[in-house]
Amino acid sequence: MKAIDFKILSEKPAATVIAPSMIKRRVDAGHFRPIFLRNEQALVNGGFETAFLGDLYSKGNYGSLPDSVDYSETGIVLIRGTDLQSMAVTLAEAVRVPTAYYDKFKKARVKGGDILLLIKGASIDRPDSVAMFPQCNERAIANGSIFILRPEKSKTNPYYLLSFMTSAPFLLQKRRGSSNTGALYNDLDTIKSFVVPIPDHRIQDYIGVKVELAERCRAHALKKKGQAFRIFDSDIAWKAEYEEPLGSHWLQPEYLETRLDLNFNSPKKLRLYEYFKDERIETTLLQDVAEISAMIGWKGLTTEHYVEDGPWLLRGVEIRDGYIDFESLVSVQRDKYDEQPQIHLKHGDVVMTKDGTIGKAIVIPEIHNEMAAGSTVARLRPRKKPSINPYYLEFVINHPVLQIQIQSFATGLAQPHITQEWIAKLRIPRISRERKIADLIASHHSLMTKAQYLVADAKSDVEALIEGTLDTNAILSGKLKPPTWEDIEKELKEENK
Repeated sequence: MKAIDFKILSEKPAATVIAPSMIKRRVDAGHFRPIFLRNEQALVNGGFETAFLGDLYSKGNYGSLPDSVDYSETGIVLIRGTDLQSMAVTLAEAVRVPTAYYDKFKKARVKGGDILLLIKGASIDRPDSVAMFPQCNERAIANGSIFILRPEKSKTNPYYLLSFMTSAPFLLQKRRGSSNTGALYNDLDTIKSFVVPIPDHRIQDYIGVKVELAERCRAHALKKKGQAFRIFDSDIAWKAEYEEPLGSHWLQPEYLETRLDLNFNSPKKLRLYEYFKDERIETTLLQDVAEISAMIGWKGLTTEHYVEDGPWLLRGVEIRDGYIDFESLVSVQRDKYDEQPQIHLKHGDVVMTKDGTIGKAIVIPEIHNEMAAGSTVARLRPRKKPSINPYYLEFVINHPVLQIQIQSFATGLAQPHITQEWIAKLRIPRISRERKIADLIASHHSLMTKAQYLVADAKSDVEALIEGTLDTNAILSGKLKPPTWEDIEKELKEENK
């Protein structure tokens, strides 16, 4: 690959002189910004072989765009850009479309090991814009905002390639290659022309094995979570039919409250209450097992109060499946944090989103900084008596038995919202195996957190490789070895003591 020739005359305003050989399809000034040229120079002149992305995959297809009216409760998975997180696909939150779409949109089919690349939208260059579809039994297709590529294993380690595609040098290429005609977009020629560094296979394997181990951690975490669901569903005799839509249901006088709206008196919630009664499920109100703090606002807090370094603000969008995305957290000024001690967070608190996407819950892990709940998040602090394990509380909030109640208690059409008054009245099933479920969910979180550390480490390795700071000699000589699954298991045992 030819070295690039340019000279930067000025950073602001940007002024650059480029060689005629660098002019190809685009001549707009934005395409030749200094940051883009330096990035390409670092890739091409980095002392290792490079290849075009188009030469590294055997299959490359765009997804298809089913109409949202075709979304269904069952069927095959439809992967959208929002389902790509931390090099993985969040299948649990993905929408579904009719099974017939798998044959109707054959080019959009996704298989285990395929890399999914977000190529359309404002988030085109975010780290979560690339992921690998896991080896699983789920049949899936990708929507039109995603490009599907199947790596050629003989040409590159797929996990190394995935690591590079989430790194800053690749994301800068995505941004540079995007057309700006209302919505950012990478066309096929642009995708094929992305430059990929191809170091010695031992270096690729050293980096790639971390991503592979992260995938294994996620698979084990999924098993832990599945086991927790099976125990809970068995103990309360839960049936999938309780989650299905219901056309109508009699409203018994004992369930009358201050609200008569259809959403509050939804047939699904009324059927749930009848189920509690018929199956003699012991329940307790959330307010009896947890102190609840849910703010309506925060004394004029705006983005102007965000700072580079300070107490964290948890807004809810950072909540993932089993972990908090700490890189997405913002910090607020110390004086604003001190104003609201009632929503300060500590290890063992449970937080639940109460605005927008309501009902997402997670336990606050051990953290090395102060943190507060934003106005869209409720803080649930388990009481000492009667006690409840925070991991069990998180689990049950995320289970349909609570989700049905949360959706029923919500108000607002464009922006669903649940108030502290109704959070307090959520009915929590109490079972004998709460501790077992809590332990499984805690293990799930440990595995998911470990997966996050591994993918972050792999991405850092790629960036260090390009910057020339990765100790490649130690890797090639065998002095620097990647972690093994046995190492991961040992670390997790130490953490859980």
